[in-house]
Amino acid sequence: MASGKKLFLSCLLAACFAQEPLAAQDLDWDNSAHFLVFRPKLPVLTGRFKFSNQFDYSISATAYYNINGSHDKSSGQLSLLQNIKYRITILSKKFQITNDLVQNLGLLYYFDSISKFQTDENILTTRITCNVGHGVRIMASSILTTRIFNAWDATAGTGGSLGRTITSSFLTPLIGNFSGGLGFDLGKTGTLDAGVSSVKLTWLLDRGIFEKTGLDSFYGVKKGRRKLIEYGLSMHLLIDRTIGKKLQWNCDLLLFKADNSTVDMTMKNLFTYKINRFLKTSLQTRLFYDEDVSKQLRMENLLSFGLDFHL
Repeated sequence: MASGKKLFLSCLLAACFAQEPLAAQDLDWDNSAHFLVFRPKLPVLTGRFKFSNQFDYSISATAYYNINGSHDKSSGQLSLLQNIKYRITILSKKFQITNDLVQNLGLLYYFDSISKFQTDENILTTRITCNVGHGVRIMASSILTTRIFNAWDATAGTGGSLGRTITSSFLTPLIGNFSGGLGFDLGKTGTLDAGVSSVKLTWLLDRGIFEKTGLDSFYGVKKGRRKLIEYGLSMHLLIDRTIGKKLQWNCDLLLFKADNSTVDMTMKNLFTYKINRFLKTSLQTRLFYDEDVSKQLRMENLLSFGLDFHL
């Protein structure tokens, strides 16, 4: 498992920095988005295809508030939140391939001097589209999500001591959403994907997670098994819109409906206000519902202030 983490981190670093020597990079100011932008010089593709990439980085101090969390019930916690996003796009007149690698990593500090990685979200999204006209595309997409570091639930022990129970770990679980269907352009607002044929995969690297947590079912996977495959329908809404000169609105809504089960929902809504070239403040609300994890709607609110760069 440790070697798997090292491989994942090596791939993340290689994707960000293994393009060309730093002397061959461009660093400039993007006045349209008020960001410092770092765009590596990449090989030029011959023929009808164009190739582009972009690397975004931000770090901020964050106030964390949790409602109906699956583990810790406390709120008003402080964390240091890091966000990395790397995008590669290959496009032509009809076809477009987009790969997004996103990492959200938050080091959370409790007032009782306990700290842990509370936000640990790593997402690889691949989207392939073919334009059929009038803002409609045939699309195929995959979304892979996991964490890198172990997640712990801190509990009070005897004599004022604190105990820790593992709740998830690297590739435990790995959640994959695969879909094919139609995609719609929403102009300057964003995109909407309707997956008429969708599959959700939940896979566990650590089979001992059942003994460690004392559960008979983990993210829907039954004890003694390693994976769960569900078939159904999906919808994925992406909104990226600028309001005025300094306010940015991002919304990512993913719905999945399998046979004989309720709708799984993951929603991330983010408002970002640019104070100046390098400082920003943001309010992010994250909603989660998965009956296999919790029968309650879980909500996280993150109020952040910090540095923001497009590198």
